[in-house]
Amino acid sequence: MADSPNSPRKVEPRRWSALTMAGAAFGIAIAGQAQAAGNVGLDMQGPEKLWLAQSESDEAGEGGEGGEAGHAEDMDAAVELLTDLGLIEGHLRAGIALYQAGLADQAITHMKHPQSEIYTELEVHLDQFGAPGFAEELTALATAVEGGAPVGDAEAAFAAVLTKIEEARDHAQAGEAGEAASVLGLVRVAAEEYHIGIVDGAVSNLHEYQDAWGFVQVARSVAEHMASEDDAAESAFGEKTLAALSELDTALPGVSPEGKPLGDAGMLLTAAARIELAAYALK
Repeated sequence: MADSPNSPRKVEPRRWSALTMAGAAFGIAIAGQAQAAGNVGLDMQGPEKLWLAQSESDEAGEGGEGGEAGHAEDMDAAVELLTDLGLIEGHLRAGIALYQAGLADQAITHMKHPQSEIYTELEVHLDQFGAPGFAEELTALATAVEGGAPVGDAEAAFAAVLTKIEEARDHAQAGEAGEAASVLGLVRVAAEEYHIGIVDGAVSNLHEYQDAWGFVQVARSVAEHMASEDDAAESAFGEKTLAALSELDTALPGVSPEGKPLGDAGMLLTAAARIELAAYALK
């Protein structure tokens, strides 16, 4: 059965590795440039399938080099953990922003969605890295929003979840390249959601647009942290990523975009291409 315009769609996190970033950059850049030029329609399934096939081929080709392959597998798992955490945080950021704006009905779906669809898979990665779970905190936040709790109480519950998410991020020990890969992954998933949520510059599926907004907010937060670091390469990546994301202010003017001019998913893909290029300096 097709999704209704306001129903959430399950997002399957992509696996990202340093070994496959070059292939992704080419596909993203071409898709972004073509969309910006208006030469082709954006078919997210085509480029996504092409990139996934390239990823699987590249990873298989590295299998003979045990040390590098093992390192890639470790990074893949860490990046998966970071990306899953980012997806959950993105949903919750959208939800709390909507709740603060008095849009409780819209907020509820964003609070329930992460635990029902993403957290179950995330638990495997949490266990793998010895990170503490936060199912109780997620439930408390969802309960507060569903029960119409005061905004301050909901914000406190949200802060408790964020604390647990940061603890889990620390356990990933993904390094600068892993963090960059997770940022790139979040922006690419945001592009997919935006492509569904916005059609011809108008809202087609508000929930999906809001997901895209939330994922970009998380990517921006991580980039701000990286930009503040003393390491020159990490700081440069953070600054370049922030510059790329700043170009999305028109496409993502806020969590509730009604009545505002919007963009197209090609804008997010172009930002992803710039982030990809900035990540090459990281090891």
